[in-house]
Amino acid sequence: MSATSTTSLDPLTIPVSGMTCGHCVSTVRQAIEALPGVRSADVSLSPGSAQVEFEPGLADVESVKQAIHAAGYGTEAESFKSPKLVSIGGLIPTATVPVVIPLSNPRPAPEIPPVAPSREEWNLAVGGMHCASCVGRVEEALQGVPGVVEARVNLATERAGVVVDPSRVSEPALAEAVARAGYSVRRAELRPGEGAESLRRERAELVGAWRKRLMVGIAVTIPLVILGYAPWLFRLGHQATAAVGWTMFALATVAQVTLGGPYIRGAIARLRQGSSNMDTLIALGSTTAYGYSLARLVTGHLHDAHTFMDAGLILTFITLGKYLEARSKGSAGAAIERLLDLAPKTARVIRDGVEQEIPLAEVRQGDHVRVRPGESIPVDGDVAEGSSSVDESMLTGESIPVEKGSGDRVTGATRNGDGSLLIVARRLGRESALEGIVRLVREAQASKAGIQRLADAISARFVPAVLVVAVLTVLGWGIWRGDWSSGVINAAAVLVIACPCALGLATPMAVAVATGRGAREGLLVREASAFERMDRLEVVVLDKTGTVTEGRPSLVDSTALEGFDRDRVLSLAGAAESASEHPLARALSTFGAGLPVSDFLAVRGGGVSAKVDGQSILVGSDRYLKESGVDVSPFRETADRWENQARTVLRVAIDGRAAGLIALADAIKPGSREAVERLKKEGLQVVLLTGDNPSTAQAVARELGLSDTDVFAGVLPDGKAAKIDALRLGGKRRVAMVGDGLNDAPALASADVGIALGTGTDLAKASADVVIASGDLRAVPKAIALGKATLRAIRWNLFWAFAYNTFGIPLAAFGLFGTYGPLIASAAMSMSSVTVMIRSGMLAQVDLNSGSP
Repeated sequence: MSATSTTSLDPLTIPVSGMTCGHCVSTVRQAIEALPGVRSADVSLSPGSAQVEFEPGLADVESVKQAIHAAGYGTEAESFKSPKLVSIGGLIPTATVPVVIPLSNPRPAPEIPPVAPSREEWNLAVGGMHCASCVGRVEEALQGVPGVVEARVNLATERAGVVVDPSRVSEPALAEAVARAGYSVRRAELRPGEGAESLRRERAELVGAWRKRLMVGIAVTIPLVILGYAPWLFRLGHQATAAVGWTMFALATVAQVTLGGPYIRGAIARLRQGSSNMDTLIALGSTTAYGYSLARLVTGHLHDAHTFMDAGLILTFITLGKYLEARSKGSAGAAIERLLDLAPKTARVIRDGVEQEIPLAEVRQGDHVRVRPGESIPVDGDVAEGSSSVDESMLTGESIPVEKGSGDRVTGATRNGDGSLLIVARRLGRESALEGIVRLVREAQASKAGIQRLADAISARFVPAVLVVAVLTVLGWGIWRGDWSSGVINAAAVLVIACPCALGLATPMAVAVATGRGAREGLLVREASAFERMDRLEVVVLDKTGTVTEGRPSLVDSTALEGFDRDRVLSLAGAAESASEHPLARALSTFGAGLPVSDFLAVRGGGVSAKVDGQSILVGSDRYLKESGVDVSPFRETADRWENQARTVLRVAIDGRAAGLIALADAIKPGSREAVERLKKEGLQVVLLTGDNPSTAQAVARELGLSDTDVFAGVLPDGKAAKIDALRLGGKRRVAMVGDGLNDAPALASADVGIALGTGTDLAKASADVVIASGDLRAVPKAIALGKATLRAIRWNLFWAFAYNTFGIPLAAFGLFGTYGPLIASAAMSMSSVTVMIRSGMLAQVDLNSGSP
């Protein structure tokens, strides 16, 4: 080992940079503790450092630094700045091998702010938002608070994700800043077992509040409508008409205060800031009708008091729309609620030989947890005793239970079968797979697609434009037609029908429901923009080993050339490969045990060399041995025959001479051919990309139903990203990459859409846009179907949102709605939001096998 080895009795302190929160600390600690020989790792956020104890001869300083780098962090006190890689508890284990990802990603890279000494992400519940401009105001208010690094606000879920430096910002400071903008915020962190109930309680309170307001509106509006038509129906005299007018004034005032008050206060707050939003339009629309009626009533024009009815109906229809919207929004948070419901509230822990049931939050790392048949597994951990089948469908989407026994890893919130298990708790709280999934879903819901940014930009300019149209409507009817009464009524209709509620909900509502739908199938989408990039995919590139195949090759044949013993060749090759982490090396792990190995060297994409039992051994590809000066011609005939049978052939050289061949076979996964057939049926070109030799790759391709022209073999890890760029034809085609290994990370980052299998490495998943919790390739067409269905829903949402405004505003301005303009406008405005909510909610039931709801 390295000369820098240190004894385990003398802890080594290594600076760690790039950590921003407690989750980062956990990720670094897990990366270090995963190294062989490491006894303990104590990682501190401030100052950024790791104290490590390890056994000399098994670990050294360089291996610890490499593990830290592979996890996405640096080992220099100030100079190393790197974005962290996302880890999802046990679902995405920490990588322990460093890989450099080229920065040739065609997707727009987000700006990464300088790493702060300490950084946390807070989740906030936001109150009072109605439209896209509200979202912008809240984001602006949060970002204006010193210590806030980033703020993302979602209208559909009414949540904000805020990255803060906790040493510089406090919750009251955030609340005060948002209150000045006319809204409210509070911390809303979720915990399994209790978070779901909290979400349901919040939603029930919100729906209940809108229901009460709706009841007030109905109670006031029905008499207003009756009284509004009374003078004409019953031919009332002057005195009776006056009484009706003042009664309507009283009822309309109740509606204006109780239903319109919040909008008026919001409009005043926007006016003080020199801005406007939906509150402005509703407040102006309702108060215009109310004020006009009051003015006509006071001046003796009693017959015009009927527009009090319009004011009441406007606010009641809008309240009805908001009530339906509040009920529909439940589908956006339902996925998170269902995920949180999966975790039991208590765990049965054995302490001091006594079994006791305690709250889940009190379980400590290392506790022994008893899980009885049929119970949900409460924590992520390792099986210490017992065996059982475990339903992991919540994690992978697969309904077939997985057999678990001593030493196997289990995940919290999965369901135990008919056996009893004793589990050692390993990952708790934020480190657990369940909370990791919840975080990913929430982050995806908070992210914005490019199409949403366009909608936000339009909304920011939309309200001022509508105000101009309303003014022109009044002036046009008053000056050119001499009918100021119709001008005021039509202007009120313009203001009401133009409310951009639906425009603000069109994208975030669809994204929120879609990410929840994906989570139920084990499809974890990192950001909303991935849905857009999935829409016009033309090429899907598949890695071979571990993606298309099982990734567990086994020995199927071997031979030795003349002058060599076959068993001896196997033993020497197995010993030489014993230090390698490659799947092919693991297939030879049972051979060569006990033989002394030194001078081990692995060449990526080539093979390994080592001194074994005093002899120089080379094991690897034809090219690797040839470049090492070995005559490979004796291998050719047998190697070609085996490779044409879809076998991977390792060449073995001893002391510079060709010695033998080892044939390994990696079985194709059961669902791979079905997945390829469905992708091709969808009109996608499917390409197999592998570092394996052409003969083996083409044999696998034939089993998948691919032609030889759809195979790129012998591609080294560094060349995979270049091949992806070549397939993109200079950006003319969209390409998706599906992989699972460390060597796939550059290609996953380079592709338009990166899809990583959950059975793969941490770095592959950190580079991907979509993580498939299972290792089943059949989930890939499901992910693409979800992306297409989501973008289709967003487009329809935006169409309806713009359609109501595009057609409604001119009709209202030119008086084509007649005397019922404000009523029709308020009903249309409410229906636009309801239409968007219903269309988005349909994504929760979308059939991912066909992509249609």
